[in-house]
Amino acid sequence: MRMLNEIREDINRVDNEIRKLFAERMKLAEQVAEYKLETNDKVLKPDRETALIKMMSDDMPEDIKHEYISMLKTSIRVSRMHQYQYMLKQNPEKLKYHYLEPNNKPKTVVYQGLPASYQSQAAKAMFKDAEVIFHVETFEDVFKAVSEDKAEIGVVPIENSSIGTINEVCDLLMKYDLYISRSHINDIRHCLAGCNSATIDDVKQVYSITPALDQCKNYLKEKGFELCKTTNTAVAAQQIHDFNDITKAAVCSEDAARLYGLKVLAACINDDKTNQTRFVAISKKLSASENDNRVSIAFTLPHEQGTLAAALSMFSDRNINLTEIHSRPLAETPWNYRFYADFEGSLANEDTRSLIYQLSEELSSFRLLGSYQITQNNEVYYEN
Repeated sequence: MRMLNEIREDINRVDNEIRKLFAERMKLAEQVAEYKLETNDKVLKPDRETALIKMMSDDMPEDIKHEYISMLKTSIRVSRMHQYQYMLKQNPEKLKYHYLEPNNKPKTVVYQGLPASYQSQAAKAMFKDAEVIFHVETFEDVFKAVSEDKAEIGVVPIENSSIGTINEVCDLLMKYDLYISRSHINDIRHCLAGCNSATIDDVKQVYSITPALDQCKNYLKEKGFELCKTTNTAVAAQQIHDFNDITKAAVCSEDAARLYGLKVLAACINDDKTNQTRFVAISKKLSASENDNRVSIAFTLPHEQGTLAAALSMFSDRNINLTEIHSRPLAETPWNYRFYADFEGSLANEDTRSLIYQLSEELSSFRLLGSYQITQNNEVYYEN
């Protein structure tokens, strides 16, 4: 039996040969890219790749055939990646997304709910210098206000650390041609607030928005309260003030309780004491800066084997950290889905632009939702 160090020497020799051949292949890929720039041809040719893989693997021994095909697919995939990078360097206009500097000092900002709601707090944290910050009744009203130029910026919640993504907001991002331009993470500390003469023992019904009720479900279930849904935590606080009924209470912020003249019957009742919500600012114009640390996209794929894995490999090939992915059903095609993904980067960054160029060329449908910076308590937020 050969010694391991001898075998490793041969492996190193083979790997060195592969390295030389790989460098040669990438030079050939650049020549292909030059040709496709001249002819305006597509980089991805699925039929050509399928035929190449079949031809190259037909007489490969069965016990290593799958491994060889896997290596060949990887080689073809990174060759395409190199072509996109090369083409974009030669002609930056290949990427159709043009951006402006972020509008961090808008004159008008809109949010859903009422003053002292968590959306109100987020809007003020992000845009404290805005001349006008006003509120509307629904999330869709926020999108409409921005689309109709009644506000420069809209602020909506998009994700909660306890209950996940706010699906309605994701759907609205696809319905309206708007972009995420900024994001902020707020700590969420729900309280139970009632009339000044009430005690917890008096309360029978609790009002709030569904996500807030969900974030306190263990506490509320233990108390046996009847749950009543409203459109916003601050709306719930205002309703309890108007009801003036000791049997009714709201799940809201302590700011809302104070503003609407309520008594805090129990503080910090959310089940997860580290509960946080991520809010986003939406605007009509795509913006980006070197300081951005997050990009959001949405895309669809053919319902075929390996399509999602192939799409996700584009991130790992570029050493880009994919921070989140989730799906929403496509109403017009049952059991097919739209994927939403966030990753670390900036549209102003070359690697990110190359990735977006490839994704937009190769996926069934692709939408860039925004390039932006996430802050938390006025500090830049980064993933651990």
